[in-house]
Amino acid sequence: MKILVLVSQTQDTEAKIHVSSSGDSIDTGGMKWIMNPYDEFAVEEAIQTKEKHGGEVVIISIGPDRVLETIRQALAMGADSAVHIKGDGFAETDSFTVGKVIGGEIKKLGEFDIIFTGMKIIDEESGQVGVQVAEELGIPHVSLVSKVIEVDPAGKKAVCQKEIDGGHVTVEVPLPCLITCPDAMNEPRYASLPGIMKAKKKPLTVVEAGDINLGELGLSAEALGKDGARVKTTQMKVPEIERKLTIIKGSDEPMVKGEEVERSAEELIKLLREEAKVI
Repeated sequence: MKILVLVSQTQDTEAKIHVSSSGDSIDTGGMKWIMNPYDEFAVEEAIQTKEKHGGEVVIISIGPDRVLETIRQALAMGADSAVHIKGDGFAETDSFTVGKVIGGEIKKLGEFDIIFTGMKIIDEESGQVGVQVAEELGIPHVSLVSKVIEVDPAGKKAVCQKEIDGGHVTVEVPLPCLITCPDAMNEPRYASLPGIMKAKKKPLTVVEAGDINLGELGLSAEALGKDGARVKTTQMKVPEIERKLTIIKGSDEPMVKGEEVERSAEELIKLLREEAKVI
């Protein structure tokens, strides 16, 4: 089997976010970057599928030079090779164009059986790239798969389980297909020391953004970057949290035992209903 995994890089979930001076983006100076957490589940699912059926796992990632660190992590986990679509302008490129670019490079890889990717990217909560890649390739996709029940290379099909309100649904899909992976789908393995050492020697193909024929993809020269994006961020703000403290004081007048507690409770309920509006 030939199994592909779309992997993205995002800001560390514990990083402190600062808005840039332009007011429409995040200041990434000195920021730590990690593999998109949902993509870790996709890599693990791909490796488990290879362990069951044989074949190879190819990582595909898009972004600047720093993405190489994330690619190496996926290779250290057990993937066999990788394709790095390298360019500095992809961070501000819309999901439609990113999907078409990735899809175009996948077509050059020849036949494949299945693509795994995370259900979304946590930086902007985008869950569109995987679906757009499937559309570009003309293959079916199954989103938010909680469990891959069966992959049948000979029968050219996969059987997946999706969670729905109050239960789950089983979906059978022909191969090749694309599957997006949520959290808790599996338990991603840690990269071992031997795996890290081997990752440095595994095949890595670099595709420069400037070498991509955008015309063949039906894209204009301005498609890569902010100017050609169909969706633009015009303003970004860090939420301001207003904290207010109200102290309910007891009465100075003498009261029957328990009466003061009852009166304070009534005042608390009133505040929660009329001011806090939580009940």
